[in-house]
Amino acid sequence: MIRELNRSFINFYLKIATGIMAVIVVNIFFSFTLTDNLFHDYFEKHAEEEVFSALSGLDFGISVLLEKEDFNSIQRMVENIGAYSFIETIRVYDLHDRILSSNNKDEINKKLELTIVDKVIDQNKLQSISSNFEKKVFEVAVPIKGERYSSVSKNDIVGVIFVRANVESYERILLRNRNLFIKKYIASGILLLLSIFFLLINQFFMPIIKLFNAVVEVSDGDYKHEIKHNSHGEFSYLIQKFNSMIKQINIRDLELKKIKRKLEEQNDVLEKRVKERTRKIKVTQDITIRSLASLAEIRDNETGAHIQRTKDYVKVLAEDLREHPRFSHYLNEKNIELIVNSAPLHDIGKVGIPDSILMKPGKLTEEEFEKMKKHTTYGRDAIARTEKTMGTNSFLRFAKEIAYSHHEKWDGSGYPEGLSGEDIPVSARLMTIADVYDALMSKRHYKDALPHKEVVKIITEGDGRSMPEHFDPDVLESFKRVHQKFEEIFLKFSQ
Repeated sequence: MIRELNRSFINFYLKIATGIMAVIVVNIFFSFTLTDNLFHDYFEKHAEEEVFSALSGLDFGISVLLEKEDFNSIQRMVENIGAYSFIETIRVYDLHDRILSSNNKDEINKKLELTIVDKVIDQNKLQSISSNFEKKVFEVAVPIKGERYSSVSKNDIVGVIFVRANVESYERILLRNRNLFIKKYIASGILLLLSIFFLLINQFFMPIIKLFNAVVEVSDGDYKHEIKHNSHGEFSYLIQKFNSMIKQINIRDLELKKIKRKLEEQNDVLEKRVKERTRKIKVTQDITIRSLASLAEIRDNETGAHIQRTKDYVKVLAEDLREHPRFSHYLNEKNIELIVNSAPLHDIGKVGIPDSILMKPGKLTEEEFEKMKKHTTYGRDAIARTEKTMGTNSFLRFAKEIAYSHHEKWDGSGYPEGLSGEDIPVSARLMTIADVYDALMSKRHYKDALPHKEVVKIITEGDGRSMPEHFDPDVLESFKRVHQKFEEIFLKFSQ
C-alpha cells in the first residue's frame, strides 16, 4: 500500500511539474514568435525613421547651394551623410538623371537612370520609397525643395536626392539588440520558472510531502508523529487537523494497549486454570481407567501384564497409521492419546465371567464360550454406567467402542454383532490385532506360548486360529511394518 501511495504521489508531482513547464515553454515559444514579428516591424519602421532623420533639412540646404552652384559644399554635405554606417549610397541628381554629387566620387557627372528617381521627377511625387527588407533593399528618393510645398509642380523640382540604406549593417545592430532582449527574456523566464517551482515546493509540495511522510510513519505504528508547520499557509488547517487526529489515535492506542495487557493477564490466568483443570481431568481419567482395569487384574495377574502390552501395541499401530489417507483425519494426536488410554479397558467385561469359565485349564464348551463372549457386552455396559455418573466424555466413548467391538472381525465372522469392514470402529480394529498377537505370544493355563516369528506368520498368513481376513488390510500392513516393536514390548512386560 505504501509503495502504491508513494508511486501515486510521484506521478502527481511529475504531472504538475510537467504541466507548468509545458505552459512556460509554450508561452516562451509564442513570445518568441510575437517578438520576432514585432522586431521585423520595428526594424522596417526604425530604418525608415533613421534614413528620413538623416535627410531632414538636407533638401533645403542643397537647394540653396544649387542656386549658388556651390557643388563643393554639396559634396561635403553628401559625404557627411554618407559617413553614417546605415547609409550605403547617397546621390544628388539633376533633372536629367546626371549625378551632381555622391559619396562615391567616381559616380560624379555620370548619368545613371533609376526608376525611383524618375518617379519623383516625372510623377511629381513628394517622395518615392522602394523597400524589400527580406532582400536587404531599402531605397528612398526625395525631391529637392519638394517637401517644402503642399503641392509640387515639375518646375519646382531642381533635383533629386537618392539614398540606398545599408540594411545588413543596420540589421546587425538590431539583431544584437534583439538577441540581448531574447537572452534577458529567457533569463527572466528561467527566473520565473524557478520562482514558481520554489513557490509550489514551499507552499504546496512540501506540506504534501510532510503529510505523505506522516501517513507512512503512522501506518508503521508511530502514533506519536507530529507534523511541524508554520502557522500560515493553505495546508495549515489540514495539518493541524491531521496532528489532532494522530493525537487522538495515540490516546486510543495507549488505551487499547492497556486493555490488551489486561486481557493478556486475564488470558494467562485463564490458561493456567484451564491447564490445571485439564490436568485434573486427565488425572481423573487415568485413575478411572486404572481403577476399572484393576478389576481385571484381581481376577488374573497375567491379565494385568496383557493390559499394559496391548496398550503399547495399539499406540505403535496408531502412530504408524496416522499419516495414512484412510486414517489421518481420525488418528490425530488427541484421538491417539484417548484411544491408547482407553485400551486397558478392553477386557473389563471379564469381571462378569465366572471363575469356572475364566480360569478353566482346558478348552471351553460351546455353552461356556457363549458366556465368555458376553464379556464384551458386560464391558460396554459397565463403562456406560460409569459414563452416566461422570457425564459424556470422549475417552469413555473410545473405551466403550474397544470393550464392545475388539472381537469383531473384518470379514464379519466376529462377535458380539458380527460387524464387518468399515462398520467396525477404528479403535476396535487396532485392538483386535493387538489382542490376537498377545494371546498367541502368551502362555496360559490352557495353552503354551508361541515364538514371535510363528505368531507373525499365523497373523499374516493364517492357520485356522487366526486368518488375515480377520483384520483391516491396512492395519495388517501396518503390523507387518512394526511387528518387531511388538516383540520388544512383549519382552519388556513379560516378566
